[in-house]
Amino acid sequence: MKLTALSLACLLLLPLTAWAGNFNYDYAELYFQHSTPQVGESSKGPTLDLSYTMTSMGVQLLAGYASLDTPATPTEINNHNYWLGLRGENSFGDSTDFYTDILYLNDQTNAHGNTSTTDGYRLVLGLRQQIIPQLEFDGSLAHDYLAQSNNEAAIGLLFNATSYLAVGISYAHDSLHNNTSMLRLRVYY
Repeated sequence: MKLTALSLACLLLLPLTAWAGNFNYDYAELYFQHSTPQVGESSKGPTLDLSYTMTSMGVQLLAGYASLDTPATPTEINNHNYWLGLRGENSFGDSTDFYTDILYLNDQTNAHGNTSTTDGYRLVLGLRQQIIPQLEFDGSLAHDYLAQSNNEAAIGLLFNATSYLAVGISYAHDSLHNNTSMLRLRVYY
């Protein structure tokens, strides 16, 4: 089932690599995220995202790492997550890009002296829209193929202060009833 879904996702990625857009996809992004589940304790911590364009046709290599801590009794719960993948992007006019991410996920949880690891895949369909030259909207829909699969919708605003620096905020809600807010700092290279 996972292999079929990944194959389908790869087919979705192919048409999106036809044209590179006007947006810069070469960046390192550091953000602080705070996730609140419907039941249980909140988690928070830093995340690092990297994106590097590999071809002139708009294909990026993606990598990231998150370290989230959840205060709990009697001990804290730590999550160490990383992901690797590819992105294809396609411009639709001068101020709109569509993108597709296909990611491998590895989530490790350390709770009360026990460690568990879950891995799987994530498919993201997204939109970047330039509202004004310095302000960008980013929205996406995602599905995680993990032990407990879920869907996620996310929206965000990114203010491009200079040609190499941007700051922003984002909000995501998933089908497991988690709400995640993020403060973002992005450096373009």
